[in-house]
Amino acid sequence: MKVIDNIDVLKSELEKRRRVALVPTMGNIHEGHLSLVRQAKKYVDTVVCTVFVNKLQFNERADFLNYPRTIDDDLKKLEMNKTDIVFLPTGELMYPCEQEYFIEVPEYISKCLEGQFRGPFFSRVATVVMKFFFLIKPDIAVFGKKDFQQAFMIKKLCIQFSTQCTILLGETIRDFDGLALSSRNSHLSSSERAKANQMYRTLVNIKEKILKNNELEHFNLKFLSQLEDTGKDKLNNEGWECEYIKVINKDLFREPICPKTEWRQLIVLAAARLGGTRLIDNIEIV
Repeated sequence: MKVIDNIDVLKSELEKRRRVALVPTMGNIHEGHLSLVRQAKKYVDTVVCTVFVNKLQFNERADFLNYPRTIDDDLKKLEMNKTDIVFLPTGELMYPCEQEYFIEVPEYISKCLEGQFRGPFFSRVATVVMKFFFLIKPDIAVFGKKDFQQAFMIKKLCIQFSTQCTILLGETIRDFDGLALSSRNSHLSSSERAKANQMYRTLVNIKEKILKNNELEHFNLKFLSQLEDTGKDKLNNEGWECEYIKVINKDLFREPICPKTEWRQLIVLAAARLGGTRLIDNIEIV
């Protein structure tokens, strides 16, 4: 495994390679990231994993400074999973001067759900991802389904800009009790961790009700809204601060127009705070 922190060296190394896959990360590598590396290895000769904590996508400087950095452990895990190249750019390398140009993400993505709570997050992510696409020119890139809104945005980005990069989505990897693996989980106290799977259980409950009722007369937008409200109330009553639970059409990223005919395309997205830790998750109906 080659570890590279220089753009010229990276480009020189990639010239020797054939098909290349990109797995972008911010480090603090866990099994969710590693599953994306293994998925990428099935399709290409060379997997490039980036480890870069992108300061532009953090609303609060404290969150950027406190983001867990575990590079030595990260490199061991990536090498054990046969990553070919790890690109470790510094902030100065990625942003040699003040970044004045950003990709503008349409409001139906950037202003709803995650966009309501994370400011210019999607514009900043789109910008850094496009920088990596320009530098690495991957044939494929693999992103996790856990960050579904981000993954949807990046797929649309590649189509709009004709990047010639195929986006693959990896399944969410979960802990023994259903909690989606995330770097943020390390911020949970032991008592918070013990109840952190309540979000996933709430999503499973909504999925079961959709599967049970999708052919019945009352299966409409009002019914879905009631499921959302009940789920939010349940989490809030358990001590969470629920930001949203929303059922949408995953192919179009919008509220379903006719739930009875769209139920196979539905996904339930959720975000909530447990103590000081913000967690997100989702579940597809099919």
